[in-house]
Amino acid sequence: MKIGNIKLKNKLILAPMAGITNLPFRLLCKDAALRYTEMININALERNNKATKKLTLTNKQEKPITFQLFGLRESPIKSAIEKIESKADIIDFNFGCPAHQIVGAGSGAALLKRPEKIGKIISTLVKHSSKPITAKVRLGYDKNNIIKLAKIIQDNGASAIAIHARTYKQGYSGKANWKAIQEVKETLSIPVIGNGDVTNGKQAESLLKHCDAVMIGRAAIGDPQIFTRINHYLKEHKQMPMPKLDEKINLFLQYYKLAKKYDLANLHTLRQKAQEFTRNLRNSRIIRKELNKIETEELLVKYMESQKSLNKTKS
Repeated sequence: MKIGNIKLKNKLILAPMAGITNLPFRLLCKDAALRYTEMININALERNNKATKKLTLTNKQEKPITFQLFGLRESPIKSAIEKIESKADIIDFNFGCPAHQIVGAGSGAALLKRPEKIGKIISTLVKHSSKPITAKVRLGYDKNNIIKLAKIIQDNGASAIAIHARTYKQGYSGKANWKAIQEVKETLSIPVIGNGDVTNGKQAESLLKHCDAVMIGRAAIGDPQIFTRINHYLKEHKQMPMPKLDEKINLFLQYYKLAKKYDLANLHTLRQKAQEFTRNLRNSRIIRKELNKIETEELLVKYMESQKSLNKTKS
C-alpha cells in the first residue's frame, strides 16, 4: 500500500492519540507500518509554543511518520507546515477528535458540520506542502454523511483518508460501522484506512475486507506489541500469546529510558504509562493503587522493577 509516494511495509497503522503517541511510545510500536504524532495545534506551532515543539520530536527509526495537525483557520497552515515539513513524511489534518475542548473551539469533530471548510483546509495544506496530505474523520457529526465528506477530501487533493466508523455524537458507544467504510472504499480512488473496534488479528483481517489498511488506537494504549501480534496473525493465521507482566514491565522500562533520553519523563506521565502498560494483568489493581502513592520518578521505576522480581519469585 502507498500513500502518495510513501510505501508502507504492512497494513497496520498507529492512530494519533493525545497524551499517548509521543516519540518514546511510537518507537516501541516497531511493527506498525505508519505512526502518527499526537495532535499538534497549528496556532501553537505558528507561535513556537515550547510544549508544542516537544510534540514535533521525531527519530529516523520511526519513519515513515505522519504529523497530525488540528485547528480551525487556514491562515496558520503555511507557517505550521514550514516548521514540520522537513521532519514529516505525511501530513494529516484532524477532523474527528471528539474531545470537548477541541470541539468547543470549533475544530476536530466540530468541522464535520462544515464540509466546505474541510475542503478549504485540505486544499490549503496541499498548496503549501510537497508531502502527501491525509485526513482523519468520523462518519459525520450527528448523522452519517461520510460519502459527501470523503469526496470533498479527495477532490481537494488528499492522498488518503482515515475513518473512525462512528459519528461524533456516538462517541465510542455502539458498534463501529464497517459497512460505511466499505462504501467509501467503493467510491474513492485514494486509499481508505479503517478505524474502530479492532483489538486482535481476526478483527483486523475482517476490517481489511472493507478497506486498504487498519488504524489501531485505544487497543494499542499500553500495548505497543499489538502490531506484532496482529501482523503475525495476518501472515500465519495463528494467535501469539498475550504478553505477561514481566514483558509489560520491560516495555515500560524501555519507555522510561526513551522518555529520559528525549527529556519527556515526568512523574505524572510515567505513572500514567505504568498504569497503562500493566492494565488488565494479574495484580494490576494493586499496582495501580501503589503507583498513586509514589512521589518521585526514581521510586516509581524501582517499584516497577520490584514487581518484575516479585513475579519471578512467585512463578
